Amino acid sequence: MPAKKDPRNAAILATLDLACEKRWHQVTLIDIAKRADISLGALYVHFKNRNDILRAFIGQIDQQVLADLDPADFEQPRHDRLIDVIMARFDALAPHRNAIKSILRDGGDMGPADGLRATKSIFAAMRWMLEAAGFETGGLHGSLRVAGMTAIYARSFRQWLNDTSPDYGPTMATLDRDLVRGGGWDQQVGKGLGVLGNIRNRLCHRCPKTATDGGDDTSQGSSPTAPSPDPRAGVSSSPA
Repeated sequence: MPAKKDPRNAAILATLDLACEKRWHQVTLIDIAKRADISLGALYVHFKNRNDILRAFIGQIDQQVLADLDPADFEQPRHDRLIDVIMARFDALAPHRNAIKSILRDGGDMGPADGLRATKSIFAAMRWMLEAAGFETGGLHGSLRVAGMTAIYARSFRQWLNDTSPDYGPTMATLDRDLVRGGGWDQQVGKGLGVLGNIRNRLCHRCPKTATDGGDDTSQGSSPTAPSPDPRAGVSSSPA
C-alpha cells in the first residue's frame, strides 16, 4: 500500500517547482493544488495564500538546519559556529535557488500585512541561528543582535544567490568579514548598555522614596526620616 501523501509538504514542493517554471505572479493556487495532486480544500486547510506556503518553506529550512547540528560543534568559538550555521542554511536552500530567484524577481507579491509577517519570520529565523551558535538573544541587547544579524544575513544572502563556486567561498568570505565587524559593534553595544545600567543603578540609589506623611513630627519642625534605599531598586544590567 503506498504511503499516504503529506499535503502540506506536497504543496510546498509543488510551489517551488512551479516558481522555477514560470514567473511567480503567474503561479496560482489552482496550479499548486493540481501539481501537488490535492484538492483546493485540502490546500486551504494548511495555507490561506501563497505567502503562507513560503513561510512554511522557511520554517522547514530552519528545522532542517537545527536538526542537523552536531553537538560537538558547540565546543567551537561562537564566531565559527555561527558561520557554520549560516552556511548550512545556504546548503539547505541550494536545491531551491532558482525558485527563490524567481520569487524575488517579482517581489514575492506581498502586501503590507504579508511583508510584516515575512519580516517577523526572518527575525525569528535569525534568532534561532544565533541561539544555535551560542549567542544570547534576550533583552534589548539580544534584540539588537537579532537586527544586526538580519542585516548581515541579507548581505550574504544576496552574495549567495549568484555564487557559482562549489564551496560558496565568496559568500563565506563576505559573511566572515561582516561578522567580524558586527562583533566589534556588538561589544560596543554591550559596553554602552552596561554603562547605562550602572548610571540607572546610581540614580535609583540617590533618589530614594520620601515619606508622604510627616505626622506630628512635621508640625514640630522636625524633618521626616527618609527610608533606606531598597537594595533591589537598582539592579545593573551586565552586558551579554
